[in-house]
Amino acid sequence: MKRKVFAGALVACLMMVQGVAAEELQVAMADEVQAPEVSRAIVPTTLSSGGPFDSSGSFYSLGETLGTKSGYIHPYLSIGETFTDNLFNDDSNKKSDFITRIIPGIWFARPASRFQPISLNTINTAPGGLELTRFRDKGTGRFQAFAGYQADVLLHKRFDEEDRVNHKAQALLSYNFRGGLGLEVLNVYEINSDPYSTGDSTELDKFRSNLLNALITYDIGPKTIVEAEYGFYSLNYSSDRNSFRERNDHRFSGRAFYRFMPRTSLVLEYNYIDINYDQNILSDSNEHQVLGGIQWEQTAKSRWRFLAGYSMKDFDQPGLGEASNLLAEVQFNHRFTPKSFMQLQFSRRTNESETIGVDYILSHRLQLRYYQRILPNLLASVNFYYRESDYRGESRKDDYLGGGFDISYVLTRWLSLAAGYEYAQRDSNVSDRDYDSNTAFLNLVFSL
Repeated sequence: MKRKVFAGALVACLMMVQGVAAEELQVAMADEVQAPEVSRAIVPTTLSSGGPFDSSGSFYSLGETLGTKSGYIHPYLSIGETFTDNLFNDDSNKKSDFITRIIPGIWFARPASRFQPISLNTINTAPGGLELTRFRDKGTGRFQAFAGYQADVLLHKRFDEEDRVNHKAQALLSYNFRGGLGLEVLNVYEINSDPYSTGDSTELDKFRSNLLNALITYDIGPKTIVEAEYGFYSLNYSSDRNSFRERNDHRFSGRAFYRFMPRTSLVLEYNYIDINYDQNILSDSNEHQVLGGIQWEQTAKSRWRFLAGYSMKDFDQPGLGEASNLLAEVQFNHRFTPKSFMQLQFSRRTNESETIGVDYILSHRLQLRYYQRILPNLLASVNFYYRESDYRGESRKDDYLGGGFDISYVLTRWLSLAAGYEYAQRDSNVSDRDYDSNTAFLNLVFSL
């Protein structure tokens, strides 16, 4: 019996407060850090979880989308019901279920802010924990502190043995010195589980992960900025059957930006990632990545980043040798009108394997999201994604396709209602790995 991805079961709400001007919508990447002075409002992520740039158990951006007034402390609570026709994503034996989802959370920011200054998602197969590079904006202020915590309670009607509580906590400390020097430290801690049918087992695979990241930036001149970054990512599983996936990644990065036009900069980036597994089953490796490209801040409404380059992965295990691949990354955010916004993300990257016998995964990921404010208190969005996973060292290739929509309505300044639907599909050349699922939800959200 195969397990299936509980894709789309995330029921995060997508509501901005009543009375917030539509023209306040601002670009926000899924893994972006922004100072509150430039992040006046953040476009919420979609409700669906199947998108390839969202980690399972992502932070949902609830605090971002629901803050109703400026302040230091913002609590929130989401209560909803989800239906899925394929909980375990077993193509030959589908099991449907209703899931009650309760998401309490709280976040703190200083200086006081209406919106979270950070929303960072991690992916546990990505070397170093991050799939995309981050847009970091130092903003105009000198100091920023943020801390947030969120629980995710899932209560199943038919399969109560699948009940669980996930946790996620984030923290950020940033300081800009006079003279162009900036320091930033952030941490993301998560207790969660892989989607069904991810690895080799047929049970829920629970894990703990932690990402610690430190960044130093320096403005050499009005046109030149350099960055040095260190990241430590650790991954541990609850069950011994997944102990072969446990690892510690050390990531060292250097970047240089040269602004040759008022809003356009050349970008050069180098990454060295040291990947160390606790057991000698999946091979340790050292990965070197060199990328170059352009960052274009077309207007305050539009932002591009295009990077392309080359990676060389050197395995410690005898006989595996080296693996070389072309890399690419595109991030695009654009606000067409005060009421419409689009986000596009694409990457070609190497990822770590979740199964035994695979050297690594060459992954292509594409995601498109579009938001439309229909009325001052009515917001709708649609989401489409595609992912191809090519398992190197094994003759397996998986294609993921999915999409969905949601609609959110503000009832009062502290209460909103959201509903949505998502379709997810996996097509694999390994026949028993195929699946498709349909998910729908209704959610009520309280926030202060």
